[in-house]
Amino acid sequence: MRHSIQQRGFTLTELVLILVLVGILAAFAAPRLNIEGFERQSFARELTIALRHAQRVAIASGCAVDVTIQASGFSVAWAAGGDCGSGTLPHPTRGGAFTGSGQIGTGIGTVRFDGMGRTAGGTAIVVTDGPTILVEAGSGYVREA
Repeated sequence: MRHSIQQRGFTLTELVLILVLVGILAAFAAPRLNIEGFERQSFARELTIALRHAQRVAIASGCAVDVTIQASGFSVAWAAGGDCGSGTLPHPTRGGAFTGSGQIGTGIGTVRFDGMGRTAGGTAIVVTDGPTILVEAGSGYVREA
């Protein structure tokens, strides 16, 4: 009485063939992933959050807060000459200076929120190949357009 044992699984040749096919597909698919678009959206979202945070800190402290926007990024700091302190504000969740880096096309300058969270003028900040961030005159309302 002899029992035959059936083995199940893949042969080495089949496994190698599958790995080669997956490698070929990955070579064609990898260049099509557009990570830069995600990075621009992420930077725009971070800048929007920074502006809103600066407004809230200004209201909570009663002191002016500046968001300085440059072509290569932004920073959030206490307004110069104020009684509340000096230097950059800490990031609300990860600590350290509240700064960000990315490419900004237009809207370079400083947005100042007074102690009531208001701004003197409106600003339109355009992230390069990304969304536009609007800061409303007077109210300081921040939104993406």
